[in-house]
Amino acid sequence: MANGVFELQRSRFAIVLQLMIFIAILSLSYVLLALWIWLLCICMMAVAWVLFLKRPQIKRFEYLDHQECSFEFSAPALLIQRRQIVKILDHHAYITLYFAHPKQPPCVIWWDQLSHLQWKKLKLRAKLT
Repeated sequence: MANGVFELQRSRFAIVLQLMIFIAILSLSYVLLALWIWLLCICMMAVAWVLFLKRPQIKRFEYLDHQECSFEFSAPALLIQRRQIVKILDHHAYITLYFAHPKQPPCVIWWDQLSHLQWKKLKLRAKLT
């Protein structure tokens, strides 16, 4: 494996965190809302969460040049894309990659998506940029 290649896995931590926030919102809204509105909120939140989980995830990315990277997605219909990274922000539990093209949403990489060695390399890259 080359120095600039990062193999990502599905983040279990992010899913558990989303589920905990989902349960907290539902428990707080149960007290505040009528039962039929609360049930409607459960349905809407569940649909939104399922749609969010079905988005194509980044499976692998590799540094080609200084800020140029190639990204491979989990969806087989998507081709390998080249993107230019403008900014990398380290938030300790996750790292956010911001891209040059405004239509490309930022990419969040959680600490449990990479091996320990790859996570340290990515944190080092975040410090250097």
